[in-house]
Amino acid sequence: MSFKSGSRGRRVRGQANIDLTPLIDVVFQLLIFFVLTATFQNNPSFKVKLPKAKNTDVSQQPKAVMVSIGTDGEVEIDNKRVDDRELQMRLCAAFETDKDTGVNIRADEATAHQHVVKVMDIAKTCGLEKLGILHGGSR
Repeated sequence: MSFKSGSRGRRVRGQANIDLTPLIDVVFQLLIFFVLTATFQNNPSFKVKLPKAKNTDVSQQPKAVMVSIGTDGEVEIDNKRVDDRELQMRLCAAFETDKDTGVNIRADEATAHQHVVKVMDIAKTCGLEKLGILHGGSR
């Protein structure tokens, strides 16, 4: 603190100035450090129940075949139950009609993964490259 003498010989007390710039710089540097070094928790457990979704806005492809898979692996195309051979024939026919066709797969939450992969393999065999997996709220 400094004291200044006035013109009349009287002492006037000066104001103490505190510069906050270094303090703000240090706080900003600490914030950056903690943001960059923070580890985000990855939950490695396998409690997966994906088909429930709050957002029902599904961006479906305009030219896509809808394939539904039930819990025991039964497959439906456009609400008609089909076997693997007919599934392949219909998917290949859809691809031959339009090369830009895609496949949207809607599987029950209790469906075994192998059934979904089987449908994806059949679609790839026919040449269909655009595959989508829909959540349970997209009926």
